[in-house]
Amino acid sequence: MEFTPEMLAIPLTLADKPYNDLQIGTFIGFGVTYFAATILLVFRYMQALKITKKVELDLVILTILWVLALVYFVTMYQLMAFGWARHTSELVPVDFINFNKGLLPNTLTYLITPAVTKMAMCAVLYRISPSRTYRIMVIAIAVAIFMYTLVLTSITGGPCNPLKTGTTKCLENVALSQAVLNIASDLAVIAVPIPTIHKIQTSLKQKCLVGALLCLGSGVVVCSIVRLPQVLTLDTSPGSTVDITYEEGVLGVWSIVEVNLGIVCGCGMRLKQFIVKYWPRLGMGSWGSSATSSQGGTHTTSGMRTGEFGNGSRLGAGLGAGHVHGTKQDGKYQLHSIQKGNKDETFVNVEDGGSTDGILR
Repeated sequence: MEFTPEMLAIPLTLADKPYNDLQIGTFIGFGVTYFAATILLVFRYMQALKITKKVELDLVILTILWVLALVYFVTMYQLMAFGWARHTSELVPVDFINFNKGLLPNTLTYLITPAVTKMAMCAVLYRISPSRTYRIMVIAIAVAIFMYTLVLTSITGGPCNPLKTGTTKCLENVALSQAVLNIASDLAVIAVPIPTIHKIQTSLKQKCLVGALLCLGSGVVVCSIVRLPQVLTLDTSPGSTVDITYEEGVLGVWSIVEVNLGIVCGCGMRLKQFIVKYWPRLGMGSWGSSATSSQGGTHTTSGMRTGEFGNGSRLGAGLGAGHVHGTKQDGKYQLHSIQKGNKDETFVNVEDGGSTDGILR
């Protein structure tokens, strides 16, 4: 970046200036969304420890994401002392030097966080169906996300390192590539369970409900799409009039909201049992896969039959359409029959937590 005479003449450091509106907005945006993410993460742990008695993989991944979100904000806060979310005309040469030093950890942290969000979602999707083809697709998406994240972080830490001269354009290309790949992978995560949901033999309303819950986990695609035009404005080519440090601040607000909403959505889609237990008046009880007594034993669950999958197995799910009676033994549900009109249908053994309904706990 070229230094103009006006920039070289500024005597004050940024530490002498109060936070501007964009920086204050960054604090507010992070505070509100991180608080919401923390509350929902606490609810997930309450559900895991008191109801399901199991800390599942996606919850562990979301906890890691919660830590990374805080780290990302800390790096952003440190950059504010050197011009983040301020107009370029306010900076002096030493600010640009320090800004570039702090930009590397900030960029690397953000490159990683969306991938972690999607890994949590893939951990849930993997268990939706026992079909081998379906699970290979989920694994392929997870591997693709891991690979492009690894490539982008390696490029950023290597040839595009902001500490090197002339790497600004390279960083812009990394940011654009990551934005496009984020949107593409979000859409892939949303699309992959659709055929499975379509095969479920139940009402359209129930299918839409299951689909909405699964899509909730990828709700951050909205932020990714809104963030893309902002990435496209980052042009530092000769003659460009873009206020780069201020525009990066605007981009940072969307980024921090995107990361925290990833936690909110990832937790929200799995809080069914918590809501059923603690907020039954919300009408969530109809989702319940079981009304088990405190002593275990015989219980009643709402259920439905699903179609055949590629490996010949069936997916038992408790999302409406009749009533199933069964007993719970050794961590499995022995489902006997379902009443649907005047027709009885027989279910096979389904592992506890292996159904679509169980997955959305």
